[in-house]
Amino acid sequence: METLSVRCNHCGAPLQIGEGTRFVTCQFCQSNLEVKRTDSSVFTEEVAKIAENTGRMAESLEVIELQNEIERLDRELGPQAARQNDNPVGNAIGGCVGFVVVTLFISFSVFFAKSSSDMGAPAIFPIFGIGFVIVGVLFGVGLLTKLTSGPSHKQKRRDELVRKLETLRKS
Repeated sequence: METLSVRCNHCGAPLQIGEGTRFVTCQFCQSNLEVKRTDSSVFTEEVAKIAENTGRMAESLEVIELQNEIERLDRELGPQAARQNDNPVGNAIGGCVGFVVVTLFISFSVFFAKSSSDMGAPAIFPIFGIGFVIVGVLFGVGLLTKLTSGPSHKQKRRDELVRKLETLRKS
């Protein structure tokens, strides 16, 4: 059996290995080594470093996968979703203003229906007023539903992924 002479990648000690040897332990520093072969050379690499590099690559891959998933959710949620929770005070003020506008719209519609009925206007005018009241109530219910509902499932998933990404970047 033919042997090859290589050096330990950790301490530089000479090692004699067989032609088919793939892994070897250095008899001087006890490092676990992998024997690597190319067309022109044979050398060793520490298994611990290979594992460390593999771990770093796995972390990098996880970061990339998280970023891709966040970008996909952003596309599905639309441009406002990423900024949805950035300004809770602004969201509350906007909701209050919308509620006041809806209330005024309904009040005006009721006034329009009542006054047109009292003035003896044709029957179509009170019906328009009642229709406006119904539209205002539906709009108000929709606004109230939007204000009271929490973030969607996709928004929750996005927030979870962002927290996980931040944790990975800190470590």
